[in-house]
Formats: sequence, structure tokens, C-alpha cells
Amino acid sequence: MTKLIILALALGLVNPCQTQSNVNNLLTLDLGYSLNGLLNQGWGIGFSFEKKITGYLSVKGTFGHMTFLTGIPGVYCTTIDISSFLNYYPLGNGLDKLYAGIGCSTDFLNYFGDGELPGDTGDTVISLIPKAGWKWRALKRLMIDVSIGYKFGIVDADNYKDTDYFLPGGLQYGVNFKLFLNGNL
Repeated sequence: MTKLIILALALGLVNPCQTQSNVNNLLTLDLGYSLNGLLNQGWGIGFSFEKKITGYLSVKGTFGHMTFLTGIPGVYCTTIDISSFLNYYPLGNGLDKLYAGIGCSTDFLNYFGDGELPGDTGDTVISLIPKAGWKWRALKRLMIDVSIGYKFGIVDADNYKDTDYFLPGGLQYGVNFKLFLNGNL
């Protein structure tokens, strides 16, 4: 992944110093759900909407869905994730550059398949997530979001204790690629 970013910088495809024209709304296709689904032999899709509410604050809502193989042979899981965040942008330029935020994520899980299923095939995982990051517009319809955070489990799964295999808690970091879906960019 690092080599890909360095190559893009070298070819001039990504300009981390590029400023956006004070973007106030972001509707994005979140590719992190797709990657997490593929890494667990499944698929996923996610959408997020972020709206600037003051010069420095925004609210963000995320909806994601994944279906994948769990760590238990023959047991699959489908999950719906609903998250909300309050983000602070200290540079006040719009919905890019440096940000810090706090959010809550709720994952609704349903297990199915031929493996050993619990008596109740539904689970819920609720997490509190403080995070910080840097977002920048790389191409006309692509934003890169480099972030770090920590996922605190408030309510853990009751049926399977190995949900960390596909819904890891603790330190969260990564590079997320977001495709713009709205037209004000």
C-alpha cells in the first residue's frame, strides 16, 4: 500500500497540499467495507454522508453492509453497521485536511451457514471510537483519508467471542479511499 501511495505521489497523481474549495457536504462510497469483506472471503459496501455544521465542526453518518466467512468453519455472517461521528477541523477549510472526532458504531450481526450456529443467530456490537486523521482530495472524485483511532467495545457480541477476527477492537489505523458521489466538488 505504501509503495502505491509513493508511486502516485511520484507520478503527480496525488497532491497532498492541494486545497479544496470549502466543501460543505460529502457523500462518499466507502471502500473500506469492500476491502474488509474481501479479506474475509466475502463482500461489502459502505456509504457515508458528512455535513459541515459550523466553520470547524461536522457531523458524519455511515451505513455499511458486509457478508463474509467467520473464523468458524461453515459459518457466515452478515452485518449492518450504522455509525455517527462529530468531527472537528481545526484548520476550518472545509471537510478536508486535519480532523479529530468522536463517534459511536453499532454493528448488527446475523450468523448463518452449515457450521455450528448458536441458538440465537443475532448479535449486536456497540463501540465508541475517538479518531484523528488527515483527508485530502487526490483526484477529482477521489479522497484519501489517513486516520488513527481506538475502538472501545461498549457492548460485545454475546454469541461468538471471536468477533475480533472480523470486527477488531483496539487500535484502528489505515488509509481509506473514498469516491465522491455528490456534485459540489
